[in-house]
Amino acid sequence: MDAGRAEAAQPANKDSAAATCGVCATNTPKYKCPKCYLPYCSVACNKVHREMHPPEDPNAPKPSRPQEQQQPADAAAAPTHKHDPTNPFAALDMSSDRFEQLFKKYPGLPNQLLEIHTATQPPVDGDEPDRKGIPASLLKGLPKKHTWNHDIGIKQGKDALRKARRADGEQGEGIREYCELITYLMNSGEGANDVSLALQRQATAQDTQLVERLLAEEKR
Repeated sequence: MDAGRAEAAQPANKDSAAATCGVCATNTPKYKCPKCYLPYCSVACNKVHREMHPPEDPNAPKPSRPQEQQQPADAAAAPTHKHDPTNPFAALDMSSDRFEQLFKKYPGLPNQLLEIHTATQPPVDGDEPDRKGIPASLLKGLPKKHTWNHDIGIKQGKDALRKARRADGEQGEGIREYCELITYLMNSGEGANDVSLALQRQATAQDTQLVERLLAEEKR
């Protein structure tokens, strides 16, 4: 007899030792069915009895799942903060409670910061705006008016930052409060680690220090 069946079977009581097997009605029973307590004598009789055993009540309550297994589903239903990988300033929103409060106060602030970042990037097509539509054959030999480099990008970003800080209404207030918070955290020990870790998560070293550098350039 294998171990699984031996565990399921229960030894018959001594009072029923003189009785006969409930399956073959010949041998002395040694075990009882754990469900209906029918006495049986061997594995063969147990197999026959299991095949003929009445089905279990489908209305019987099934054991509920442990509460621990339901927690992941509940946690998944909780609202999460979406991270925009295209916004290089998005990591700062999650680096400090102060940033989180600031972004909640000014919902349009992430888009404003993204526009400032875009101003520091090279043109998408690399051509001057006023030369669009001119045949390439006519452009041969003509020097480009401007060759983009990182210094030009910083200058454009500085101009965009200055313009944003001078804007009226909530747009200007949001940028000004954001810059003040950046300056405060960079110049003090409070929150410096959080901001540094957030800045290190950006794509390149130049872009990670963009806010700090634009603020420094503006003071020159």
